[in-house]
Amino acid sequence: MHVILALGLGLIVSGCASVGNESLRHLTREDLESQLENGKTTKEDVRIALGEPNTTDFTDSGNEIWKYKHVRTKARVENFIPVVDLLASGQDVMTKEVALFFDSDGLLRNYNMIEVEDEIRTGLLTANM
Repeated sequence: MHVILALGLGLIVSGCASVGNESLRHLTREDLESQLENGKTTKEDVRIALGEPNTTDFTDSGNEIWKYKHVRTKARVENFIPVVDLLASGQDVMTKEVALFFDSDGLLRNYNMIEVEDEIRTGLLTANM
């Protein structure tokens, strides 16, 4: 009974962790398409919708690239099982990235959204797999 209680509390306490721009957390491709229009959406429109970018880059031709990123991790159940956690623990990772390309007039020219699901394995048996 104590083991079940400990596992339950561990799952509640562990939860999930996230880093980056929280406005991307629930953002879908469809949401992005409904908010943005190439040639019409301005930098200020994007700032209102997504906040400040995580990074800003410039191309040789003077165009600006804004990048947004959000990473969410969730501990696996086996992390909370004694002995098993030493052998086969890890986390599930969901990464969302949005890149927006603005011309020299500050108008959106193109954008892209990437979603990647991955895992981090940290147990002795799975770390190198």
